[in-house]
Amino acid sequence: MKFEKILRLHSERYPLMQPQDYTKLAYQSEFGPGHMIEDPKRVLPDLLEEWKTAAGGFSQAPEYIGNGLCRFHLTNEYDPNEAAPLLAELFTRTTQKQVGTQSGLQERLKALESLRVIGMDEWLSAYQKRGCPSVHHSETFRKAYRPHYRVIKVDYANYFPALLAVRELMQLGKPILVAIDGRCGSGKSMLAALIAELFSCNVFHMDDFYLPMEQRSSGWIDIPAGNMDFERFLREVLLPTLNGSTVRYCPFDCQAGGYKEAALLFTKPLTIIEGSYSQHPMLSSHYDLRIFLTCSKDEQIRRLRTREDTYFTAFQTHWIPMEERYLRAFDIEHGSTVALDTSDFF
Repeated sequence: MKFEKILRLHSERYPLMQPQDYTKLAYQSEFGPGHMIEDPKRVLPDLLEEWKTAAGGFSQAPEYIGNGLCRFHLTNEYDPNEAAPLLAELFTRTTQKQVGTQSGLQERLKALESLRVIGMDEWLSAYQKRGCPSVHHSETFRKAYRPHYRVIKVDYANYFPALLAVRELMQLGKPILVAIDGRCGSGKSMLAALIAELFSCNVFHMDDFYLPMEQRSSGWIDIPAGNMDFERFLREVLLPTLNGSTVRYCPFDCQAGGYKEAALLFTKPLTIIEGSYSQHPMLSSHYDLRIFLTCSKDEQIRRLRTREDTYFTAFQTHWIPMEERYLRAFDIEHGSTVALDTSDFF
């Protein structure tokens, strides 16, 4: 989304925005939240105190500000005692990842000049003379909208409910098994990667456990999950993980029609099972958390066309119908612990 559109959306949502509020938006969009951390040791205490006393309280979706960043509002949707530690971690990680430039900021400030906001020209002229430092919200904005938020990467915000559910289980101090199932193109691999970024874990992909063609039953394409080798997955991955043993397995290569070299993974506090069919009844009872991701049909098609290119036709004629048959047969979505619609995520 272009920054000019972001400016219009914020202008419509906050009609009392002042020149310095637009400038703050431009600065945050370019440099992220690094300027907000004066003392790293105070990130969590300050966040927790603000969240508990935040006025406003109503549920408010994260607001995209450009550059892969968003404002994550402190609302009563979450218990601050449970959610603040995770948000503090995501906030800190965002500051470490986001690197802006003065030229990038100047491009955003240029976009502000086209806004018909009283006092904008004078404000920007004075702001440039001061060297373009970080700014606070105006008193007008504070009184009207009572802003309480943290700037974090938009992926962190989108998947926050799932990340929080994982973190809460990790506090129990025992090995945790999490399955991420859902429609193809809904972001399962992306969520698994985010979890792996935040927590020490092993990640297994159900794509590595397809049945070789010669082992599939007659009419397998009409059998829910008829293309999966659940027995091998149980034997090589799930049961050893539950027993705290080292996992040794051979990923199946669909294109080659054979097995790759053996992979060896030592036990970790968290294990993620990612992919369609991961919550099949043969497996689901073993999990501590079951996450389901979905997206609209139109968005699924758009993503798969982009991702698969010429192979998209196979998804449309075979893989999507097979997946939908499995989801309906076992009511996977309603059997999950956390369900997220990712249609607007990416």
